[in-house]
Amino acid sequence: MKFSEIKHKIKNLGNFKSLKEIKKAGLRIVRNTKTSDYWLIEEEFLKPVIKSPRECKTILIKPEDLKYKVLMVHKSKEELKGKKVLDYIEWGEKQGFHKRPTCKSRKWWWGLEPQKLPMIILFMFEDERKFSCLNNYAYVDAAIYTIYPAEFKMLTFLISMVFALFKELLARPPEGLGALQMKIYDYENLPAMVIDDKYDDILDCKPKSIFTELGFDPNKSIREQEPKPLPDRKALDDIVFDALGLTEEERKEVYWAVGELVQNRLRKAKSV
Repeated sequence: MKFSEIKHKIKNLGNFKSLKEIKKAGLRIVRNTKTSDYWLIEEEFLKPVIKSPRECKTILIKPEDLKYKVLMVHKSKEELKGKKVLDYIEWGEKQGFHKRPTCKSRKWWWGLEPQKLPMIILFMFEDERKFSCLNNYAYVDAAIYTIYPAEFKMLTFLISMVFALFKELLARPPEGLGALQMKIYDYENLPAMVIDDKYDDILDCKPKSIFTELGFDPNKSIREQEPKPLPDRKALDDIVFDALGLTEEERKEVYWAVGELVQNRLRKAKSV
C-alpha cells in the first residue's frame, strides 16, 4: 500500500510529509490489526513475533518468514517523552487497556515480559506437520511454548517421528478442523532425550505434511503401504531409532502408527 493512500489514517503523523522522512527519523508505520488504524512508532520498540506455526517455514526460524511485530517497551512515560510510541500508549489508556487484569499487574501496563533467546519452540496446535523449531530471533505468541534446554541437541528428538507418535497418543482430543491440541502439561508428561549428534544439519529442513514426509497416500489405508520417508526425514529419524535400538520392523511401525493416527483424526474432523 502506498504512503499517499494511508497518510490520512496515521493517527500521530505530525509534520512528516513523506515515507523517506519517517524512515530517516527511525520510525515505522504500524497498523493495528484490530482497529485498522495506523501509527508511527520507533523501530527500537518493535520486535518480530511468531504468531502461528504456518509462519515457520524451516526448523530454524528466519526473519524473512515473519510478518508481525510486537510492541516491546521497557521504559516509563517520563523516559518516553518526545517519543511517538507514547502517543500509542496514551491512546491505549483511553481505550481502558491499562485496567485489564493482565495489564494492570505489570510495573508499566504496556511492558510485556521480555523473553530469553535462543529457545526451542513447541506448538499448541498441530495439523499434518510434525515439528519443533530453534528460535534465536523472534518473540512468540501465547499459542506457542518455549523451552530452554541445557543442551540444544534435544531438538533432534523433538522433530523425530518418535516424538510425533508420543504427541498423537497422549495429547488432548482434536478440536476444530482436526488440529491436535497440546497443553503445557501435556508436553511436561512426554519423554524426551538428548541425542549425541549434531542438530545443525537439520536447521534448514522444511517441514511438510507427514504423509509427504513418510511417503503415504492419505486417501488409502496407511497400514497397506510401505513407508518411503524422504531422505531428510529418514536421516533424522534413523539417528533417534539407532539411539533407541529399534529394529527395521519397529521403525516401520512408528511410521505406520503416526500415519494412521493423523489420518484418523483428520477423517473424523471431516465427518463432523
